[in-house]
Amino acid sequence: MKRIAVIVLVSYLAFMSEFVLYNALGTWGKPEFLILVIVFFNLYLGVRYSLIAAVCCGILKDASGIAPFGTYLLVYVAAAFTTTFVRRYLYEQGSRFSRSLVAFFVVVICFILQAVLTVMNHQMRLHALLADILIPQLLTTMAVSTLVFQQLKDISGFFKLKS
Repeated sequence: MKRIAVIVLVSYLAFMSEFVLYNALGTWGKPEFLILVIVFFNLYLGVRYSLIAAVCCGILKDASGIAPFGTYLLVYVAAAFTTTFVRRYLYEQGSRFSRSLVAFFVVVICFILQAVLTVMNHQMRLHALLADILIPQLLTTMAVSTLVFQQLKDISGFFKLKS
């Protein structure tokens, strides 16, 4: 129960951080903290807790956005399963590059899923999605991924989540 409470708290803090950074700095200043939270809990505690984080993050994002409810829930659950798949085939435990590689693939897969859902609704052209969303999202997320993973590991150590 303590793990779930920490996951909900960390998800909420990541959501609020994204919200504040987006409003203060715009698209180029907002890394995908929610995806990094999902990736971290998958790598640190396993897929079950990653799915809990994905549902929590998806509900928070869906409740505050204009997309149809469930869009981000689907994207983040797909991120949890993508992390499991990438972890199985590419991840080396303890490697910073490997953690960044997992985050890279998960961000790209989430973008592709968001792009498909957005283009299906004819809300935006694919070229605009690439230039306005993927490039800033990918660059800022990769720039802060190691720092965020380290901070999340410190938080997990503080709450003694690993048994």
